[in-house]
Amino acid sequence: MMIRLDNFSFAYAGNEKPVLKGVDLEIHEGEFVLIVGLSGSGKSTLIRAFNGLIPHFYGGRVSGRVTVDGMNTRNVPPARLASTVGMVFQDPENQLVMTNVENEMAFGLENLALPKSEMTRRIDTYGEYFGLEPFLKRFIPQLSGGEKQKVALASVLAMQPKYIVLDEPTSQLDDESASLYLDFLYKLNREKGVSIILVEHRLERCMHLAQRVLFMEEGRIIADGMPGQVMPHLRKNNLVADFNRSVPENGHGEVVLSAKDISFAYDRDDVLKGLSLEVKHQEVVAIIGDNGSGKSTLLRQLNGLLRPREGKVTVMGKDIADVTTASLARDIGYLGQNPNNYLFEETLCRELEFSLKNLGVSREEWDERITWALRMLNLEQYRDSFPRDLSCGERQRSALATILVGRPRILVLDEPTRGLDHWNKAQLAYILGSLREQGMTTIMVTHDYRFVAEHATRVLGLRDGALREVPLDRIMGRVRVCSREA
Repeated sequence: MMIRLDNFSFAYAGNEKPVLKGVDLEIHEGEFVLIVGLSGSGKSTLIRAFNGLIPHFYGGRVSGRVTVDGMNTRNVPPARLASTVGMVFQDPENQLVMTNVENEMAFGLENLALPKSEMTRRIDTYGEYFGLEPFLKRFIPQLSGGEKQKVALASVLAMQPKYIVLDEPTSQLDDESASLYLDFLYKLNREKGVSIILVEHRLERCMHLAQRVLFMEEGRIIADGMPGQVMPHLRKNNLVADFNRSVPENGHGEVVLSAKDISFAYDRDDVLKGLSLEVKHQEVVAIIGDNGSGKSTLLRQLNGLLRPREGKVTVMGKDIADVTTASLARDIGYLGQNPNNYLFEETLCRELEFSLKNLGVSREEWDERITWALRMLNLEQYRDSFPRDLSCGERQRSALATILVGRPRILVLDEPTRGLDHWNKAQLAYILGSLREQGMTTIMVTHDYRFVAEHATRVLGLRDGALREVPLDRIMGRVRVCSREA
């Protein structure tokens, strides 16, 4: 039994250039396979072919053949394949369809027509393992990104598929949760014989678990072997690299943003409790903390998307209670976790024009600002492209361009390295460094400790609703240990 591709090629509708080019591949039952490569190399497209999303869901041009345990995916609908190949997407929002966690976990089981008693047993089993019991009745949009990723995996595992395919499943998980998550996959593979097919960029988290690594480049599998055999390709393409910190020490300057005694709750659940924060001109402040600690909620307080129950936030000396969120956007640019939320126009140029129009920027400035933003983010070649057809890293930069084109004084980023390989993270770091030199201040929430250690000027930890200073030396020491282990 296996997933098999024979001379498989695919191009998305409207694109002449194929994303996958003549791929031949066999993945056997019981293997733990890690798929790596630069952003845009075709990894996500490849795994969409494993469960029939290509060609049934994504329109395009297909040649060659994909079979799953002998079933030709062109002839078998994805709904039928779902009980054999379980898929956990890069963006959990794309696969969570029900209102609360319990209903989400039950949804796939209902489609398998399982008895109610068996459904209840599986929901209890996987809910307990992932610590979801307190959230079973919780409204899914109120969950953090990491909690949504756990729900997505638990819902797929409850269906007990033979193959589990995962696209960047730990991108929004704190280190402890990510370690538990990956250890569970390893245990499933070793003890239950479930095949694990994993796309990841944080290789220090998972390289030691894989029996086999596929390295992709421009739609082809260039290397296929044990981790040590593929490592030269990874180093050559800067997918793994030694630790390097080159950020200047934090300077002194005016306070551009402050929060004082902020409290906030969803319904009756307190999230922020008397939180205070000061950020100075040209700082790069990283906020870390466990999943569900309130990091994304805090960011939304800073730009007015959420208003505190108690306390005050000031941006550039102005109390944001006295101004609209739209007017705040001229001073503070906010980029959320999902870049697709920012991309809805036919071309990237139109996306940026939309932002400028909403900000009330004079049309005489549009061309110069758009050209500057695209050049800053290395997106000039995609000016007239449909943004949602771009790779994950390109979409992330495109969404950032829609913010930067407004030239805010403060940039707020929620999980900015999510889905990015090492090369694209280095590009993002260069961009943030250039913006800092031009006077911009950055506040970011992230679980990517290596990015924090290499590029942040200050680190704050969010716990029990309040912020505390975290010594950079502690973060750097932790990262160096992980780098040596990888």
